[in-house]
Amino acid sequence: MCSSMTRSNNNLYVHIPFCERKCFYCSFVVSIGQEKHFDQYLKMLESEASRVKGTRIDAVYLGGGTPTLLNEAQLRWLLWIIKENFMIEKNIEWSIEANPEGIDKAKLSVLKSGGVNRVSLGVQTFNDNYLKVLGRNHDARKAENTYYLIREAGFSNVSVDLMFGFPQQTSEELIEDLHTLIELKCEHVSLYSLTLEQNSRFYAQHLRLPPDGYVGELYTLIKDTLEASGFHQYEVSNFAKKDRACAHNINYWQGGNYIGLGIGAHSHLNGRRWWNISNLTDYIDKMSQGLPVEEGYEQLTDKERQLEKFLFGLRMNEGIDLSSLSDEILEGPRSEKFQTFVREGFLLREGSRVKASDKGRLVLDELSSQLI
Repeated sequence: MCSSMTRSNNNLYVHIPFCERKCFYCSFVVSIGQEKHFDQYLKMLESEASRVKGTRIDAVYLGGGTPTLLNEAQLRWLLWIIKENFMIEKNIEWSIEANPEGIDKAKLSVLKSGGVNRVSLGVQTFNDNYLKVLGRNHDARKAENTYYLIREAGFSNVSVDLMFGFPQQTSEELIEDLHTLIELKCEHVSLYSLTLEQNSRFYAQHLRLPPDGYVGELYTLIKDTLEASGFHQYEVSNFAKKDRACAHNINYWQGGNYIGLGIGAHSHLNGRRWWNISNLTDYIDKMSQGLPVEEGYEQLTDKERQLEKFLFGLRMNEGIDLSSLSDEILEGPRSEKFQTFVREGFLLREGSRVKASDKGRLVLDELSSQLI
């Protein structure tokens, strides 16, 4: 399932921004209480997809928001839009994000028969108290029941989102979460440390998070527990069973090409990166008039692409082959920083390949900021 830059993969991301409520930690582009616009939004997605009609696609990811808030007919329409406008390679990974609320057997049947073969379930935690703290719209029992509903619908590739680092969270509580997660026997885990993101309620409230050192201890506990249970860490925040690493994730971290449709969606093509406007009304108005919905773009130089490939490669457990980079990437002050991180054990070098060590992954954002 892994993507490769040499193969010039093209992935498709479709953003469905609708949610029943906005979680307190969320800073994503979402729209609350906009059911009346569902059909209109899909019509605009169809128009936007037609602008790149015929593009070959190697992996599809339907994200949000909560795509599964769409009803059965709307989900069929969404899948039809993709199949009608793109050349979908055979046996590709086709993912959809889902929350425990708003999904049922009928919708899962539509998705399964329509080609979706991977579900990413937004659980975050199985602790009811923390679910309330996060502003989630479900309880632990609902999350588990939804997981088994997905299994009963025939999905053999299920990912579960797990969040940690809540105020006052104990290691014992985290272990309980991990035990419940492992008992589900999912194929993939996406891991998120609670952070304060601008435009989130927690950010406005100046929520106090646990110290970084303690969060690092929890991260190590999660990593060790998951790996002991058959998961392989392939990226700083992602763990998978054998051959179940997410193709969409890998393509992104390897600097591959992808098309983004919908409000706030980002696209990348050979160093040119652009993004859509984030306002639902503006998006619908512009699409209705046949106008561009691109809000901005950046064109990366060859050196910038090389540096990004290097930094993204450090996120992957397999690391990065330095021989695939130009010599100028590790020159001057950056080379000095790099050598220091190797000596201090934050980065591990074996021949031309380098990767982050366990302790390096705990501070990888800081390392990367110093290597820019």
